[in-house]
Amino acid sequence: MPIMPPNVLWIFCDQLRWHSLSANGEPNLSTPNLDRLAAEGVSYDTAVTTCPVCTPARGAVMTGRYGHGTGILYLGDLLAPCQQTVAHTFRDAGYRTSYVGKWHLASAQNPFGHNEGAEYWVHPLLRGGFEDWFGFELSNHFWQTRYSTGDSMWPPKLLEGYQTDGLTDLSLEYMDGTAQRLDQPWFHVLSVEAPHHGRDDRGVARVRVADASHTRHPAPEQYEARFRPRSIRLRPNVPEQTRPVARSQQAQYCAQIANLDDNIGRLLGWLDETGLADRTLVCFFSDHGEMGGSHGRFQKGSPYDESIRVPMIARLPGVLAPGRRIRCPASLVDVFPTSAALCGVDVPARVQGHDISPLARTERTSETPSRRASLVQWFGNPRYHPEGEPGPQWRAIRSSRHTYAIGQEGWGMLFDNEADPYQLTNLYEDATHVALRRRLHGILLSELEAAGEAAPEFLL
Repeated sequence: MPIMPPNVLWIFCDQLRWHSLSANGEPNLSTPNLDRLAAEGVSYDTAVTTCPVCTPARGAVMTGRYGHGTGILYLGDLLAPCQQTVAHTFRDAGYRTSYVGKWHLASAQNPFGHNEGAEYWVHPLLRGGFEDWFGFELSNHFWQTRYSTGDSMWPPKLLEGYQTDGLTDLSLEYMDGTAQRLDQPWFHVLSVEAPHHGRDDRGVARVRVADASHTRHPAPEQYEARFRPRSIRLRPNVPEQTRPVARSQQAQYCAQIANLDDNIGRLLGWLDETGLADRTLVCFFSDHGEMGGSHGRFQKGSPYDESIRVPMIARLPGVLAPGRRIRCPASLVDVFPTSAALCGVDVPARVQGHDISPLARTERTSETPSRRASLVQWFGNPRYHPEGEPGPQWRAIRSSRHTYAIGQEGWGMLFDNEADPYQLTNLYEDATHVALRRRLHGILLSELEAAGEAAPEFLL
């Protein structure tokens, strides 16, 4: 009797930066379940997003392709039904595919937010090929999350309680009631909005701090009570004038992550209890990071590490080396082909990401990184500009050591992340680093070529 291939569980969060796991040095909270996952699996420590905003990053995860090739360039774009996704690939290989949570690839937004009704409804043709669906386009209402299932828009389903708890409940109910009873392997995605900002149970979306404010990052009361702004230790690259707001924002951000970690513990516990842990590939990652006040900025959209660097952890007992930390470049486009390779699933030729499992396997099958640096693209965002203008673009690469970025407005960034982990000294104009700058520029151009993007004029 043939051996059934591994099941796959993707745990996909929103706006979690690499630095915010205690295993990665976060001083303000403990993430014991994520730390456990890292200890039992492999961590890709220089993994980055393809684009530091939700929609393009999510398109890259689902297709294994960069945004210029899929047409998913901006916030509010959609994943066209003609695009082949990870769900199609695993379904063709005999897997039952399912999705719970935030999608943000069905273009439900307008310039004033999201369309009423459309935030929860994702048409079956726009679900990326997933068979069993319990998802929503976009909510950011952490206590009033509505979602859709089946083929009918009406009535919407209201998620009970706090969003991350409720979505985890849905995943556990599905996996326990359906997935593990199948006579085929399953591929399940849980996509939560935390630790993204949003509205709390009173509808509050912003928080005042003296004469400034920040977006609300809501979590259940018992989690928020654990983190007080005055006790938050900020990264050294947060300017003095930004610190009061950053402490308030990071206290809430930490509360969301603590709740997320507890829910990940529930999922890992279910795998243990059902005996499926040893034959389930678990992948944990985020779509992009969060500046958190570093360099005086919040949210995402910049080439700094806080914005582009994301946690990426994979566990498959007996196959992936426990506790291994890999510094070689990795990207969100790699999650799809790496998951497929670990399950013996053929990857479509159009996928641009790399199988980055050879360096991670218990018996290492390669010592050679698959790329010199990971490409990060920013195309601007004309969808929400009153004149429909593309806005300033930039392109960047992140290697295991350096960050190099060029902006359409004429600026440049060059950081040595080993010598300067907080990216406080920009070496771009430093005369002693001209040769390094030229070498990194050549790598940027070669990564663009490998991705199939013609180099924009501002890079030439």
